[in-house]
Amino acid sequence: MNQFLKRAKELESQLQADRRYLHQHAEAGENLPNTTKYVMERLREIGLNPIEICPSGVTALIEGAKPGKVLLLRADMDALPMPENNDLPFKTETDAAHNCGHDFHTAMLLCAAQMLYEHRNELCGSVKLMFQPAEETFAGSKKLIVAGILENPKVDAAVGMHVMLDSSKPALNYGLGYMTSSCDGFKITVHGNGCHGAMPELGIDPINVGLHIYSAFQNLIARETPSAERAILTFGAFNAGATPNIVPGEAVLMGTLRTYNKELREKLVSRMHEICEYEGKAFGATVDYEVLSDVPSTYSDPEMTKELAGYASEIEPGIIGRTDYMVTPSDDFAFISEHVPTTYFMIDAKVDGCPVQHHNPGVLFNEDALPYGAAVHATCAFNWLNKQGE
Repeated sequence: MNQFLKRAKELESQLQADRRYLHQHAEAGENLPNTTKYVMERLREIGLNPIEICPSGVTALIEGAKPGKVLLLRADMDALPMPENNDLPFKTETDAAHNCGHDFHTAMLLCAAQMLYEHRNELCGSVKLMFQPAEETFAGSKKLIVAGILENPKVDAAVGMHVMLDSSKPALNYGLGYMTSSCDGFKITVHGNGCHGAMPELGIDPINVGLHIYSAFQNLIARETPSAERAILTFGAFNAGATPNIVPGEAVLMGTLRTYNKELREKLVSRMHEICEYEGKAFGATVDYEVLSDVPSTYSDPEMTKELAGYASEIEPGIIGRTDYMVTPSDDFAFISEHVPTTYFMIDAKVDGCPVQHHNPGVLFNEDALPYGAAVHATCAFNWLNKQGE
């Protein structure tokens, strides 16, 4: 057990208190006033001077006693706008719920911040903390980038972490290269011409057009995606009409495209636009394509990731799990990875007997992972910065 895991376990009651407060007072989206206030107060208690550089976007700098590089550590703070179904004594009291584990991320980074601040006199360079809103809507990271999170001082590299539910043992998993999928969310509105259901030839049926678009999109995966590549195209909504004997005037389809290959992503998105245009023309309808999200795949820099994983392996024997980890969900930490070398870790926090995964009202997360996540942040930051400063 290294010094940071030992210290994190000493701070475990505070870790749990932070996580449970955030869980019970969950806030979703871009506006997290109570969460932001709590995080900033905790950072001040540690001895730091946090700044809200954009609405609900918080940063603080831990300056080492010796000059060196700057490493960014990131945590997302937003919950999901959905209910929670459990008997936890700290069950959410709001209309949002931390069913993705962002309360864990925030608590772990607060603990890591305290430990790194305690060791600031031994530190070369600086650790910049990034607490962001709106990861679930893929808006928060970009807003902090625009607000200057990567500047003053200029960030040289970044680390992020997410709780996963593969094992109840707090194993640390990672991949080399692209490891979260991109996410291109879309809303397609087909404008037809409503008419009586007994005389469909007098109108333009938007449901029919929508079905052709749906089918053509599926063929992009079946016939235009190379077999060696991975791409997932999902429709989550198809809404049209309300009565059985009326052809409606409009149909709306919504979904997402996810992949890891940048070139394939560009090709498929271009083809999706073409399909909408030409299916509309084929049936005499007008089709609008609205972009709901355009998140790239998170790139975990191979050289940096292997180096940090080496430091993390010293936390406790057997802590490293999978080294080929990839996930199909997306994360707006990807925007950070487009600017600086980045490592993205996944740490297991499964509760044995809980059969559901993230974004489910009944999901549970194992608090045993909290000190391990904090120790990973602190260990990797401390060793990487001091290695760069040699």
